[in-house]
This record gives sequence, C-alpha cells and structure tokens, in this order.
Amino acid sequence: MNLLADPEKKIQFQKLIDEVIKKTRTEVHIPDHVAASIFKNIIDTDNESEITLKSKNVFTVTWVTAAAAACIILFISSFGYWLFLRPAKDKLMATTLAPNAKQTAIKPGGNHAILTMADGRTIVLDSVENGNIMSGNGKIKKQGALLVYDGSKAPKQGSPVTYNTLATPRGGQYQLILPDGSKVWLNASSSIHFPTAFAGHQRNVELTGEAYFEIAKNKEKPFHVNVNGMQVEVLGTHFNVNAYADEDAIKTSLLEGSVKIKKGNISGLLKPGQEGQLNKTTHNIQIKKADVNEAIAWKNGLFEFDGADIKSIMREIGRWYDVEIVYAGKVPDRRFEGKISRDAQLSDVLKILELSNVKFSVQGKKIIVQ
Repeated sequence: MNLLADPEKKIQFQKLIDEVIKKTRTEVHIPDHVAASIFKNIIDTDNESEITLKSKNVFTVTWVTAAAAACIILFISSFGYWLFLRPAKDKLMATTLAPNAKQTAIKPGGNHAILTMADGRTIVLDSVENGNIMSGNGKIKKQGALLVYDGSKAPKQGSPVTYNTLATPRGGQYQLILPDGSKVWLNASSSIHFPTAFAGHQRNVELTGEAYFEIAKNKEKPFHVNVNGMQVEVLGTHFNVNAYADEDAIKTSLLEGSVKIKKGNISGLLKPGQEGQLNKTTHNIQIKKADVNEAIAWKNGLFEFDGADIKSIMREIGRWYDVEIVYAGKVPDRRFEGKISRDAQLSDVLKILELSNVKFSVQGKKIIVQ
C-alpha cells in the first residue's frame, strides 16, 4: 500500500496492472455471495469513482482505482455480468451508476405464453397445471415451460387439418415440441402458427418474432418456416430466425445442417456458421459469417453483444423486461461487447450499461435513455 501511494511509482504500477489485465484470459470464480457483497459495497460507497475505458479489447484503469477495478472484474467473472465499451472516441470517462436506475425493481421476463386452439379458445399456460390439456385427434401435454404435441397417431384420410398458435407476450418465453418431434424455443413477443398434425408432403409453420428450431429429420417431408413473406426450407437442422417487426432485416443463423432461404425469386443456401440476412427495404439476401453464440444467447439465458449499438440493445431489453424505451435528445453513439444474464433485474443491467456514459432514468415501465 505504501508503494501504491508513492507518486514516483505511479507510472510503473499502472504499466504493471495494464500488462496483467491484458494477459489475463481465464475467468476467476469466487462464491456468488462473496462477489455480490463486493459489488454491492463498491457501488454503495464509491459512486464517485471513475473507470477509463480505452479501445476495443483493452480495459485499463488508473492506479488509484486499481483495487476497486480488480474487485469488479472478480464479480463480473463470477456472474457473467461483463460488458466492454467499444467507443467511437479514443477515450471516455464513465460514472458507475445513476441514482434512479438503482431504485427500480423491474424484474426479468419468464415462462409465459398463450395457446390459441383451432376453435378460437385461448389457454393462458401460466395458469394451467402440468398434464394433458386436451385429447382428441392428438394429445397436448404441458410439462413446466414446455408444451408437447403427440403426433404418434396419423390423422384420418380426408380429415381437415387444424391449427394452433402459441404466442409469448413481451417479457415471456416458452418451448414447444411439434407433432413431428421438432423442438422450438420461442423468444419474447413472438408466435408460431402450426398444424396439430403434419399431413401431406410438407411441414409448414408460420413465425413472428424470434425462435430457435431443432428440426426432426424427414427427407420425405421438408420443413418450412414462413415469416413475413420469406421462407426457410430445411430437412433436419438447428437454426435461429430473428424476424421482429422493429428490426431492419430478417436474420437466419445456422448452427447445424443446411437451410435454404428464399423471397420470391431470390434465394440463398446457408452452411453451418453462416447467417442469411433479408433486408426488409431492398429485399436482397446477404449471406455472411454468423456469430452463432450471439444469435442463440437468448435461448441460453443471456444477452450477448458483439459491437451492438445502444438502440439494438434497448430493443432486446424492452421486449424481455416489458418496458417502453424513450430517447431524450440525440441517441448516444456507443458500441458494446459482452454478456449479461437475462435473469438479472433491470436495475443491474442498467448499472452495467451506464459504465459507457449512457444515462438512464426509469419512470414506472418507461426507460428514458440520455
């Protein structure tokens, strides 16, 4: 401590600290309760401290705040709450939190969905106990946050095909096993319209919002996901489709197998690790390398960003926490890299984001971004 306090050693210690941080690649894990206590003490008693963030991949701190920064890094490693700023400018100073962000108690989303039957009846799945929901041409079973359709019985020849719709609200998510055994993870503010039995030579579903699919293989019956005039054709594969109305493009990210995406006469074939983007304005399809971990982070309980701007981040936050996002003045030009647990309370997420010099105020279910 005496050496740290010696102004003649300041430059030397800062270089040493920077070197250690740059070379550190493995995460350090400490017990959750210890990490939480450390973090709470820092934000409660040291609100005036500042952290200097520089360049894309380097996190540097002044020698005065080295100890606090080390504690923060340990907390971040333990919880997975890390977020690095990729600023437009070379250097930026950021305060650690805003007072009104600390006061909010908005909780994250959960397993909420509504099932609409072929006859128009709706079932709020949150209020239904586990077990069979109905029987007839097929059985529907609820297992926690999973809805399972039993497709073991083939529909009778000539019998009409009936359709159900599973929809999640803002702040909701749910899982579904289709009659053919295909698995679907439905993100917040999304819906899937599907037959209770797959008849004929194709398997067709309609999607709004976002979903991750693991399709049961059946060469005789290709699987089609229809979304906003675009079609994703597969035989058996794992992929994610992001088709929210407020996004600029429909994104299909492929993890396994192969898929064909097409819009009218335009089409593209994806290989694992690739992403197809259909521009909603030009209707052109662009195929590029995908960050599949980022694409399916929501399915794994995370927000994950790799150079995302504040608007795209806040759109995700708005859907998951069911809050309205309002911008006061010019939208801050910030780029973020990192992961945040979707189980975190909104106040914790905002504290992390505020390290980038973005200010938030929370009024009821409204977040004002400054």
